[in-house]
Amino acid sequence: MKPAFPPVRWLVLATLLLVSSARAQDSDQQQGPSDASPPASGNTEASLVLPSAFGSVEIGGRLRAREAVSAKEDKVLKGILSIPSARLEFTYQWKKRLKAVVEFDVTDGLKDAYASLKLVDGLAVRVGQFKVPLSLVELESTARLPVVRRGLLREVLSEDTLNLTGRRVGAQLEWQCTGCERVVRVRAGVFQKDPERASLQQGLGLVPMARATWQVLESLELGGSARAELLGTSPSGVAANWTAGLDLKHALPFGWGEWRSWAEVLVGRSSVLSGTQGRMLTGRALTAVRFGGVSKGAWYVEPFAMLSVLEPDLKTRNDLLGEGVGGVNVGQWRRWRLQAQVERRVAQAAVPALLSVLDDDLVTRKALLVQLEVVF
Repeated sequence: MKPAFPPVRWLVLATLLLVSSARAQDSDQQQGPSDASPPASGNTEASLVLPSAFGSVEIGGRLRAREAVSAKEDKVLKGILSIPSARLEFTYQWKKRLKAVVEFDVTDGLKDAYASLKLVDGLAVRVGQFKVPLSLVELESTARLPVVRRGLLREVLSEDTLNLTGRRVGAQLEWQCTGCERVVRVRAGVFQKDPERASLQQGLGLVPMARATWQVLESLELGGSARAELLGTSPSGVAANWTAGLDLKHALPFGWGEWRSWAEVLVGRSSVLSGTQGRMLTGRALTAVRFGGVSKGAWYVEPFAMLSVLEPDLKTRNDLLGEGVGGVNVGQWRRWRLQAQVERRVAQAAVPALLSVLDDDLVTRKALLVQLEVVF
């Protein structure tokens, strides 16, 4: 019988804890709203910088160790101790014009691998594998979010179900207004939906996506995103699938801490869940209030809450699926945190049967999560 937590994982955990005690990331969490997808996948500044005449290389990473206890329909509590993430990120920078990022997760393989080239002031192109510009909460780095995991909508929107979010191979133009009083950003690109070859009639398997954000106030940012599959690429082959969304985020600092929130609504057409071409609606709101942590390394406590809702088909009654999440973070700001989170998922009678067989039942769940995260 294999041990629940192999010795090699304990070795990785101990090593990263020792490294992180001497180093900390300074900008993984930022004051005020910012683009949900920064130039690097998670760390905008790494703790170790290796300069040279040909540019600089930054090295950073993070580690998470998690104990998850959950109960399904059988009401039996089951637990698992795991390392959901153990990442290293390498960023090469040359004269603020060229950037290359490679992020590797020991537990999950290659995450990000892309190059970004500045064409002119305010305009850049990114090519490689990275997150698609859809869904504010999915774009945000996990290290910035207060929750242990993104929950229900992460599982529904990901490649295992609707295949709308996550990382894809693609090319993206990125523009930022250089003369605007408030930050305005636009990103537009095409992404490979599936790794297999696709015909010209299927649009070569490329899916166009776009996202725009506007910093309305110093502490408030509004955003919108859209995704469309060309005729012939939808599962039914009858009509093109599409998704559009609106979102907002804010980060309001106080003398004693900070209040942060994220909210998004996505609507679209997909036959994956309902078997028809009905319209789907998702909504998610997340908020957290931090007491302390006004400077790097300062102790803090941060209670948080999240609510997620999925309506698989707006024309079908009694098919709503919802999830409530609550928890608290304790630790040293931008160094490490100990997280505790409870989850409760409920569903109406007509929820699509597909959701009850995915990921060991997405419909009914009660869970308690305890996680240690270290960023270095």
